[in-house]
Amino acid sequence: MKILSFFVVLLCFISCNKGNKLEQEEVLFDSVPCCPHATIYLQPYDNFTQHEAKSLCKDIKKGIKSVFACTIDTVKVLPNKQLPQSAYYKPRNRYLANVLLRDLPETANPIYIIGLTHKDISFKIHNSENYGIMGLTPLAKNKSIVSDYRVKGKDFIAVIVHEFGHGLYGATHCSDKNCIMCDYQKHKGKPFKFSLCNNHIYMLYEQLPD
Repeated sequence: MKILSFFVVLLCFISCNKGNKLEQEEVLFDSVPCCPHATIYLQPYDNFTQHEAKSLCKDIKKGIKSVFACTIDTVKVLPNKQLPQSAYYKPRNRYLANVLLRDLPETANPIYIIGLTHKDISFKIHNSENYGIMGLTPLAKNKSIVSDYRVKGKDFIAVIVHEFGHGLYGATHCSDKNCIMCDYQKHKGKPFKFSLCNNHIYMLYEQLPD
């Protein structure tokens, strides 16, 4: 049964990974056992308006379903919050992403929360004490913080899908530029792809029930 389910997953990903346009029709994956249902809450910070947050909902649902075959039951927008001043890093006029993550509540399946900000965010990584990033997620934790300071439009949706993969599935980075889980540094300004490499497809296969 597990082997049969894997081939269903593989065929689904082959069909959805032929392109990276969000407008394309997605295949329905409700019967695939590794694909859970989830409810996403968006937490806009400061001047990230309710209208801006709500305008992302449809594409977030499409993007996640096209890559991970996860059915998002609903995407809800929470009331705006102020960015915690404890996260502000004055020397670079940035906000520390790990501190912002602590400001978001702990959740568990099927609830996932994503913090949204227009501000530049940073993290200690790549031999830098304060490296500018687009998003941060603790592995296998149901919360992320993302910023559109460095990325806009569909690429921002791709960042959200990428971070969702870290959180819900515990997916790690890879070096395949055609995979949504590719390390951001590997893209070098190229458009993000709404697809998975073979290694990450096998990762989902390993999460299938016996």
